[in-house]
Order: sequence, then structure tokens, then C-alpha cells
Amino acid sequence: MKRLCIIQPLLSNYSRETFLELAQHCQVDLVFSPTPSGTGFGDVPPPPNSQVRYFVVPTFKPFGEQLGMIQWGVGRYIRRERPDAIMIFGNPRYLSFWTTLLWGKLLRIPVQVHGHGLYKKRHIGTFYHSMMTLLLKLATSYICYAPVVRQSFLDHGFSEQKLSVAHNSLINHFPVQPQEKRGDERGILFIGRLRSGNNVPLLVRVIERLRRVDGLPLTLHVIGTGEETQSLQADTSNLPWVVLHGEIYAHEQIREVSLNCFLGCYPGNAGLSVEHLMSLSLPVITHDDLPSHQGPEPSFIRSGVGGLLYDHSTPEESLYLAIKSLATDPLRLARMQKSAFEEYQHLVNPPLSARLWSIIDTSHSVLRSDPASSPSLDSETSRRKSAPSR
Repeated sequence: MKRLCIIQPLLSNYSRETFLELAQHCQVDLVFSPTPSGTGFGDVPPPPNSQVRYFVVPTFKPFGEQLGMIQWGVGRYIRRERPDAIMIFGNPRYLSFWTTLLWGKLLRIPVQVHGHGLYKKRHIGTFYHSMMTLLLKLATSYICYAPVVRQSFLDHGFSEQKLSVAHNSLINHFPVQPQEKRGDERGILFIGRLRSGNNVPLLVRVIERLRRVDGLPLTLHVIGTGEETQSLQADTSNLPWVVLHGEIYAHEQIREVSLNCFLGCYPGNAGLSVEHLMSLSLPVITHDDLPSHQGPEPSFIRSGVGGLLYDHSTPEESLYLAIKSLATDPLRLARMQKSAFEEYQHLVNPPLSARLWSIIDTSHSVLRSDPASSPSLDSETSRRKSAPSR
């Protein structure tokens, strides 16, 4: 394969690193739209080498956020550049997503769809089932973010033939080893975009209760920014034990903040932040309503081993008890810190870029030898059974 095209709605810092690692195997074209201001995503620096090209295309939303969004210029790019393979984010609300699948079929370009699948769908109707059937027919394969995503397809009656799994993960080049934890840390770390649904105000209330009722001198460290930044600043301005660090993208700086923390907590709908916290040897606490999360990454938490899942139906009481149980049991905490880091190592070995390349390259090679074939692309990771707590 000479050139891989990767199409994204926008380019976050964590995904950029993964995609650039794919340039070790082939030339990479990154096609994405500009980052909206106030979203908590950082500016993307220019490509570092000649193996990578950037194509920035506008996104139009003539029908709003729910339907018919268009990345204008994607079709023109495909016709002009004729990449050897395409990997596109799996959001069927984009009209340009469907035109990409059609151009791939027409030009015999393998198209891999990468996404959450049906993970968030407890029930799907006839129309949605038909739409996903068409998606799988047009796509070369569907690369699932996690085993639970693959399972969601199977639970809704779809064949496993075109399903593969690459654990969605990030590599922290400045991790914290379990033996670096002193045992006297009193901080709780939140990392993520400050947006609706993250439930940071709930975490503030719970920590205030632990301080007032139980006399635990806990400190909340918040790393991130977003549309909820100003309201959080106003609500915590008189709380000296809440430290708002703002926007930090340098992993070495995040590591320094984490050294004062004994656990990580994302009380709302979490995503990759879960893995970042694990890489810092911090057990992660989040809620147990997994399909409502931002992504499937919280399914990687084994509750009671590398983290805790609190009961979302009684959030304040359950979160209070979960934090208290770790803050007052140093031996259990130490075991869970070690397990959290071991879980992180499992997720990034091999790294996401290697898992993606294995799937994409295999698909491309099979289609070149037999363009009419429909290969089964179950990777080793997709064959693993996923426990409900993972």
C-alpha cells in the first residue's frame, strides 16, 4: 500500500499521534475539518514529515447537528488523489460519510469504518437496522473501538464477518508507575473537556461532603477546558481545595499534577480520559450506565479491580461511598493502583496504530488478490470475550 487516507470530523491531539504513527507503514493523508473554538480540543500543529499531508475541508450543517452534515471536498479529494485505502469515522449522520462509501465501491478503494457501532443503542428500529446493513455491505470492514462494540452488533443480529476490533487507546509517554505512589496523596484527578454531561459539579459536592462529614482533607484537581469552564470557575471560586489547572496538553505536566493524586474520577459520560488516568496508576471511578458514556472506553474498567463503577441511579450517595471506600483503605487502594496500570499496559501493547495497520493492510492485501471477495477481518483482539464489567 502506498497511501492511506484518514477522514476525521476534526483532529484531536491524541488521535493525531496515532494517525501519524501509521506513517511508519505508508504515506498518510489526513482529511479533517477545522476545530471549533471552545470545544476543549487543542490547535493541531503542521505535519512533521513528508509522509503526511493535511487536507482541511469545511463542514456544512444545512440541517443542523442531527442529520445531513457534509465535509465539503471529501469526494473531490478521493476522485483526484485515488488513495489505496480509506479509514473514515463511523458517523452515519454525515452525508459525506455515505458518499465516501459509494466512491470507495465505485473506484475499488477499500473503506474501513472506525467507530462506536451500536454500543449506545439499546434498541434499534427497522430503519436503523436497514441502514447499518447497508453500511456493512458498502464498507470493507468495521473497526470497533472495543470488544463491547463488536458485541453490540452481534446482539442486534448482525454477522461478525466484517467486524474487527482495535482497542481505542492512547499512549502516555510520561506515565506513573505504581511504585511511584507514596501512599499519602489526597488528590482526586479529573481530566477531560468541561462540557455538559461530565458531572464535575456532582464530584465537587461529594468531595465537599467527604471533607465536612468524614474529615478527609481531599483536593480536587481539574485539567481541561470547554463550554462549562466559566460556570465551574464561578461555582468553585470560594473553594480553595478545588484546583482548576485549565488546558494542559503536555503529558509531563499532567504527570506532575497526578503525583499528588490517589485516584481519578470522571463522574459523567467518559471516554479516553479513563485510559489516561489508568496510565498514571490511578484507579478510575465512573458510573455504571456504560451505553450512555461518551465512548466505550469505560468498559475497559474491571470494577473492583482497576477502578469502581458507581450506581448511576443514586449518583451522589453511590459516588460518595465509592470514593470513601478507597480514601480510607490504603491496602485496597494500592492493589487497585497497580491493577489500573496493568490494564493500561494491556490496552497499549500493541499500540492502536499497530492494531489498525494490521486490519487495514490485511484487508488491502486480500482485496488486491481478489477484488470480489468479502474478507473476514476478526483480529485476535476481536475474538476475546468481553466481561460485562470491562
